[in-house]
Amino acid sequence: MRISQLAERSGVPATTLRFYEGAGLLPADRTPAGYRSYDEDAVERLAFIGAAKRLGLPSAPAFGRGELREAARTCFSAASGRG
Repeated sequence: MRISQLAERSGVPATTLRFYEGAGLLPADRTPAGYRSYDEDAVERLAFIGAAKRLGLPSAPAFGRGELREAARTCFSAASGRG
């Protein structure tokens, strides 16, 4: 789905989605025309990020991008049975 569709479905502004992509928290593929393309897992990933923020977990800059990214991957892998 395109960034506008993800923003509408998740309630997260497109600017925030771009920030999360840059921080390595929300992977996006690119279409041949250069548009961002997200899979269905992106909605769940955004729900996880939102829950983490509500719980007061450190943000990417405070925690370290690599550490937060790895923690998110571990959680998603375990939750989906891929870990």
